[in-house]
Amino acid sequence: LCVIQAILGSVWERQIGDDFQLYIPWESDVDNPDLIAFLLFFSYIILLNTLVPISLYVSVEFIRLGQSLLINWDLDMYYSKFDTAARARTTTLNEELGQIEYIFSDKTGTLTQNIMTFLRCTVGGDLYGMPLDQTDGNKPSSMSAPPAESNAPPRIDFPQECKYGEKSFVFYDRNLLDQSRDSAASPHMFFMVLALCHTVMPERREDGKLVYQAQSPDEAALVSAARNFGLVFLDRTPSTIKVDFHGKELVYELLCILDFNNVRKRMSVIVRCPDGQVRLFCMR
Repeated sequence: LCVIQAILGSVWERQIGDDFQLYIPWESDVDNPDLIAFLLFFSYIILLNTLVPISLYVSVEFIRLGQSLLINWDLDMYYSKFDTAARARTTTLNEELGQIEYIFSDKTGTLTQNIMTFLRCTVGGDLYGMPLDQTDGNKPSSMSAPPAESNAPPRIDFPQECKYGEKSFVFYDRNLLDQSRDSAASPHMFFMVLALCHTVMPERREDGKLVYQAQSPDEAALVSAARNFGLVFLDRTPSTIKVDFHGKELVYELLCILDFNNVRKRMSVIVRCPDGQVRLFCMR
């Protein structure tokens, strides 16, 4: 840019600049256009010194954007079981991955997958959910098949029971679903805590499907459980939380968030309910 400007300045001085010497005379030590072009080169270096870093920064950002798109389109990172592709949430992800030198696995020598599933819960001293496997008292029954007893309840069809219900969510105890619809019952308040006390971010896909993005799989499992039982976390802003209760949208004013830490070992939120009451919801 500086060379081009210097050449153009020299051409202008040769063809037009002589006519303006009466108003803009040359310096006493400047006697030809070539010298003026030489001086203009350094003048434009000073004038354009801020333009080059900005253009370089923009160019680097475009390169980062292209690399993040390549990550999103990488078929080797596509997980067909859940129809999920890789997603670069920041343009600096490629640079951060490039800094990795070592990957430490657990003691078994394999990389594990942490999957959390909502199977049972205890509310007000009452136990809800699938029974324990008779062969192993610490192992829940199969998540994909109903209990083996002949009088076992049928699997709940959550997409039919709730607008935002998930087909993949498995639960057989209908008593918990019925009580969650009663705003005066303890299960309703239990799922209200799950729907409000978290750091999950909702996302609407192009097909209208509601998807949750959570920092931990256990948090996502709890919010998804509340979703299937009719208390659906829809959206959040810095000051509000929107929840759908069986087709009725409720907006809670978010007054304060007490994040989870190793000292308290719990997370709490203070909200103003639609009826005007201020409540504290706490989850350990």
